[in-house]
Amino acid sequence: MASALREGDKVMIQDKALCFRLCTVKTVTGKDVTCFDEKYTSYSVDVSGVFRVSSDAGSVEDNTQLMFLNDPSLLFNVKQRYDADLIYTYTANILIAVNPYHNIPIYGSDFIERYSGASLGLHPPHVFALANRAFTALRATGLSQSIVVSGESGAGKTETCKHIMRFLAAIGGTGGVGKVDEFERRVLDATPILEAFGNAKTVRNNNSSRFG
Repeated sequence: MASALREGDKVMIQDKALCFRLCTVKTVTGKDVTCFDEKYTSYSVDVSGVFRVSSDAGSVEDNTQLMFLNDPSLLFNVKQRYDADLIYTYTANILIAVNPYHNIPIYGSDFIERYSGASLGLHPPHVFALANRAFTALRATGLSQSIVVSGESGAGKTETCKHIMRFLAAIGGTGGVGKVDEFERRVLDATPILEAFGNAKTVRNNNSSRFG
C-alpha cells in the first residue's frame, strides 16, 4: 500500500530490461510513486508495481529471514549473494543454487569434513548440507531418502548430482570422511549414466547439439 511507503525506502519496480530495478522512493502521492535508481533516473509508477526490499542490511543465508518476503526481494537477495560468489541460498529446507559458470573452491575434502554430521544451518548454505541431511535421515530411520534436483537446462543439475554422489560416497564408506574406497569409486563411476539422462533430447532443448 502507498501509505506504507516513505521517502528514502528501498524498493524494486518492474522493468522490461532487468525484470526488476532497484530504486529509492522520492515521493508518494496517493497511488503514484516517484522514485529514482542508482543513476538518478526518475520513474513514476503505480504503487501496485512497487515492492519493498531491505538492501541496506546485506544479504541473508535464508530467504525466510527477509524482512519483506516477495518475489523481487527474494531475487535481489539471491543476486547479492551470487555477486559475492555465494551461489547457494536456503529457503527453509529448499536450497537455491545459481550456476556461477566458473570454478569456486568449495567442494574439496575440507568442505566434506565440515558438513559431515553437521546440522542444517550450522554452516553456510551448501549442497553438501542437504546431502548430509538425507544421509543422516537414512541412518536414523532406515528408510529411503530422495533429493530432488530441478532447474532449467544449463542450471547445473548434473554437476549438483555429481557433488551429492561424491559427498555421500565419501562419508558413507569405510575409508573415512573425505576418502573414497573401491566400492565408492564404482558408485561414482555411475556418473556417466546421469550425464546420459542430462544429454537426452527434450521438448525444451536438444542437448545432443553439445556433441555436434
